[in-house]
Amino acid sequence: MPRPTRASSRAASSCSRPERRLSLFVAFVVPWPVGARRARQPLVAVRPLSFGEPPMKRRAFLPLLPAGVIAAALPPLAAAQPSATAGRTIRLVVGYPAGGTADAVARLYAEELQKRLGATVVVDNRPGAGGQIAAEQFRALPPDGSALLLGNSHMFSTLPLTSRSVKYDPVKDFAPVARLATFEVALAVSAAQPAKTLQEYLALARAKQEARSFGVPAAGSSPHFVGYVVGKKEGIELLPVPYKGGAPLLADLMGNQIPAAVDALGGFLGAHRAGKIRMLAVTGPRRAASVPEVPTFGELGFSALGSSSWVGLFAPPGTSQALVDRVSAAVAEIAALPSTTAGLANVGFDPAAGNPQQLREAVRGELALWQPIIRESGFQID
Repeated sequence: MPRPTRASSRAASSCSRPERRLSLFVAFVVPWPVGARRARQPLVAVRPLSFGEPPMKRRAFLPLLPAGVIAAALPPLAAAQPSATAGRTIRLVVGYPAGGTADAVARLYAEELQKRLGATVVVDNRPGAGGQIAAEQFRALPPDGSALLLGNSHMFSTLPLTSRSVKYDPVKDFAPVARLATFEVALAVSAAQPAKTLQEYLALARAKQEARSFGVPAAGSSPHFVGYVVGKKEGIELLPVPYKGGAPLLADLMGNQIPAAVDALGGFLGAHRAGKIRMLAVTGPRRAASVPEVPTFGELGFSALGSSSWVGLFAPPGTSQALVDRVSAAVAEIAALPSTTAGLANVGFDPAAGNPQQLREAVRGELALWQPIIRESGFQID
C-alpha cells in the first residue's frame, strides 16, 4: 500500500475547522459504544459545557448538530454539575453557649441543612460579649461558603448601638441569607410576688422602691430597653440589673432574689409552665402560640413593643449570590416542616423564612426601632 505523500497529508489537515470542532464535540457528548476502539485523536483539553458565557467560536458549530443529539446530551451534563455545597464541611458559628435557646435553634436547622445541602454542618459555639466576639471574627472569614453565622436582634441592633467597642457594621459587613425564627421578649415576676398582671406589677413598683429592680440577661440588650420603655411610659424609673446570661437570671427570679425580669420568652417558658414564675406580657404583634394566656404589650397600651425579635443566618461579605440563594431556599423548606414548628415551639420560637432582602430589611427595621429609644435613654456600655 503506497504511503501518503506530503501533499496528501497537507490536504487531509486542511479540512475545515468547523468539521474538526464537530468531530470533537460529538466525541465528547456521544457515549462511545462498549468494546469499540476509538480512532486516535489529538490530545486536547475539552472544557465541559457551562451556563456561563462561552466564546462565540465555541457556539458557531452547534447548529450543525441534529437537535436531538444536543437535547440528549445536555441533561446528563447539567446533572453532573456538582452542588457548591456538596461534600463540604460548613461551620455554623453561634455566639452563645451550647445548651441555650440560640444553640437549640442552630442545631435544629443544622441537622436539616445537612440533608438539603449535601454538606456536613457543624455548630461552632463561640460565646462572649453578647455575640460580639463571634460576629467580629466571622466577618473576616473568606466568602467561600465554608461558614455561616447565626445572628439575632441583639447582635445586629442593640449591641452595635450601645457599644463603642463594636467594630462591625451590621448592614455592610455581613451577607444576609434568611431568617430562621422569630421570638418574643417577656416580662415576668417571681411566683412569690403578689402581682398577677402587668398593671398590678407597675402599681407595686410605684409603691415600693425595692420592686423597681428587674433583671436582664445582658446590659444593653433588647430586654434592657423593653423594661426602659415600660418604665418611661408609666413614669416609673425601673432599674435594670444585668446578669451574665439567662440561666443565672432565671435562677434568681425563681428564688425571688429579684422581683421581676425581662428576657426572651423561651428562657422563661419551662419555669412559667411549672408555676415557678409568672409571665405578665410579651412583645410581638399577636399573642405567642406557646403562651396564649399572656397578653401582648400592645394590648396593654405599649405600642412601641409590637414587633418580634428574630434569629437569622448570615454569610461573610462577598459570598456569591447563587450560594446565598441556595441556602436561603433550603431554609424555606426546613421552616415549612411540622417538625421544625414543634422543635422551635419547645424553646419559645416560631419558624420564619424569607429571602435575603427580607432579612436585610429586618436588620434595618430593628436599628430604626431601637436607635431613638437608646438615644433617649442615654445608655452606653462603654
